Amino acid sequence: MSFQGKLKRFLLILERTRTRPTFAELKDHLEQHGFTLSTRTLQRDIEQIRVELGLEIVYDRPSNTYVLPDGADDRNSILPLLERAVLGDLLASDGKAIRSAAPYVRMEHNGILQGLHHWSALLRAVRERRVVSVTYRRFQKEVDQVFQLHPCLLKEYRGRWYVAGPAKGYERPISLGLDRIRGVVVTNARFPATERVTVEHFYGPVIGVDASYGFAERVVLSFTPLQGQYVKALPLHTSQTVLQDDAVAFIVALFVVPNYELKQELLGFGAAVRLLEPVWLAVEIRNEHLAAAG
Repeated sequence: MSFQGKLKRFLLILERTRTRPTFAELKDHLEQHGFTLSTRTLQRDIEQIRVELGLEIVYDRPSNTYVLPDGADDRNSILPLLERAVLGDLLASDGKAIRSAAPYVRMEHNGILQGLHHWSALLRAVRERRVVSVTYRRFQKEVDQVFQLHPCLLKEYRGRWYVAGPAKGYERPISLGLDRIRGVVVTNARFPATERVTVEHFYGPVIGVDASYGFAERVVLSFTPLQGQYVKALPLHTSQTVLQDDAVAFIVALFVVPNYELKQELLGFGAAVRLLEPVWLAVEIRNEHLAAAG
């Protein structure tokens, strides 16, 4: 079996464990997608997911089912990368395959490839904890700036990639969009491993990349039942906790920084959401809607 085939099996297994299948149901799910596996091979795949991806699928003996716990380490970063790797199977064949698929596929044209050539160098710097010198030009400025950055994290948001970490002259970690980077020089200087942990915690409660708004707060949102189904399928943040889910409303609580990106998300829902907490943020959102209405 090819490497791409193995990745497809891994993804199918992980997707199915969201609904707590029995071993037989898991095996049948794979067969429905063209993978007929022996019991031993499927058991080995489950073990390899733990060894290679660091995701441990747990067997619940009382219910005789398998599940990937919501709090599994790195779940939210590994699964999207695995999905992209499987999608990349299209690129593993040849140019004709890409061309033949193009008329039937529509992807967001939002400049996702701009600056992507820096991704490899920055990923190496993140892994090896190397200080990088980044030449950067902000949208609102016409001159380049040079940042001495300790790259701790690569983060994607709305089709753009960002590199985040402490930088010389800044008290808090910063994030730089790869599409605005003019040049990257990886130096031999190293930064402490503790900085990576600090940055991961710093951006943990952040939707998007704007962490300039200070501290995280409890945000309670009430959606219409229909909109709630979408929010349930695609949570706004990993901290999302369901408080109510019925024919009246779908109410969730988040623990996030009330930044620009959060406000844009809420404004985009229009009348399908009511902001219950905090009151000051509800007032800001109301005023934004009033201003937009003219």
